[in-house]
Amino acid sequence: MFLRSLQPQWFLIGLAVALAGGLLLPGLGEILNPGGNLVQALTVLIFLVTGFTLPSEAITKGLRTLRMHLFIQGFIFVLVPLYFALTAPLFSAYLGGRLEIGLYALAVLPTTISTCVVFTQTSGGNTVGAIFNSALSNVLGIAVSPLLLSLFLRGTQAALPAHEVVAVFRNLVFVMLIPVVFGQLLRRRFERAARGGAPAASLVNSGAILIIVFITFSMTAADAEFMAALTRVFVPFAFLAVSHVALRGVAYLGAKLLSLGREDIICTVYSAPQKTMAMGVPLLTVYFAGAPDLLGYALLPLLFYHPWQLLVAGVIRGLIGRQRKHQNTGEAGAADKSAEEVMA
Repeated sequence: MFLRSLQPQWFLIGLAVALAGGLLLPGLGEILNPGGNLVQALTVLIFLVTGFTLPSEAITKGLRTLRMHLFIQGFIFVLVPLYFALTAPLFSAYLGGRLEIGLYALAVLPTTISTCVVFTQTSGGNTVGAIFNSALSNVLGIAVSPLLLSLFLRGTQAALPAHEVVAVFRNLVFVMLIPVVFGQLLRRRFERAARGGAPAASLVNSGAILIIVFITFSMTAADAEFMAALTRVFVPFAFLAVSHVALRGVAYLGAKLLSLGREDIICTVYSAPQKTMAMGVPLLTVYFAGAPDLLGYALLPLLFYHPWQLLVAGVIRGLIGRQRKHQNTGEAGAADKSAEEVMA
């Protein structure tokens, strides 16, 4: 019974095991990933599977409620990056100045590929809108996220020379864009299999992400400065926790100011503030391929933010469910009262 209750949380448990295992087994990542070949192969696999399962056809079918879509995409790629651009320098002293890199990396990522859709659907929100914005932001993120990250990292120790930025985008084409496009072509040819095989595809991607996390932190754990500084990340993690809740609140207020309907507000609250790990880990792996010593720092805020946003989303879903239950109870009581009046 206990093991069955843990099954839905297997990825978060696996993430904790992969992170802890990597930190406890420094150097093993180098052995498993000679020349970076295993991580690169896993990254290509992730984007191939992502292209195969990404419902990009929703982009052409989901143009209803244009205001909501523009707000969500602007929130993801403008408001959240701007917020972290203003606040991340406050933590420039943490992890030898490298935590700031991770905050910028987190800020530029698109929304979650499936989580925002699931929470929107189970909360009675605009599911089509969530699918649309998830698909659109992840397609845009292939180009927009690394471009924004390059702009933010100027002036930091992770700033890349112009020729290395060009090399990054060239790698993104071969490791990300081409696999995604090929996956999309396969999806059009085998659409039924793509829809039915989504759970298996998610399992493959999740497993690949856990292996990359383990290898990355096993390699980073060899850095004594990184291991010593890990005990001092409570304050920035608390900042991330508060920031995420605040961004949820801003998303809600923005949707209300736009006079969106209840279903669209729910979609906005789930879609706008979340950040994807499924796209984030491989994207950052490609971006920092030339500086693997920085990858662990770049991933650290995301590894905290991901489970935290799921916890917050779960609380919101519970509150919405309780509200709907009360409304249904109230409506049923009103109906019974009306029936009694008619009978009288």
